[in-house]
Amino acid sequence: MTAAVVARWPLPLFRATVTTAAVLVFAQAALAGGFLAGHFEALAMHSRNGGIVALVFLGQLGCAILLWRKGGGPAWPARTAVLQLSIAAALIPLGEERVLAVHIPLAVGLAIGTALLVSWAWRWRR
Repeated sequence: MTAAVVARWPLPLFRATVTTAAVLVFAQAALAGGFLAGHFEALAMHSRNGGIVALVFLGQLGCAILLWRKGGGPAWPARTAVLQLSIAAALIPLGEERVLAVHIPLAVGLAIGTALLVSWAWRWRR
């Protein structure tokens, strides 16, 4: 019986995408803060960046699947990526409709989860 071949390249790819996602999610918080501080153009930037965050989460999902299936990683980051993508997709219409009582706590939870995932990604070893 031969051992399954485990590729090394999915891990750096996954790390790159989760790090990019974390930077963009942090930027979302900074842009929201800028808007609240009176820089009203920050709201349009926050909106555009939200779409980019969702696209990066989609890429992160693909990388998480590659890490799991080809890189010998666990399956839970792929499930987490599905959850993050779903939350990001829900945040867009909630923000556009100004349902801030749901948008803000959900965004804070997404930011915390993203920080935890990027921390795990850089500590994990096969």
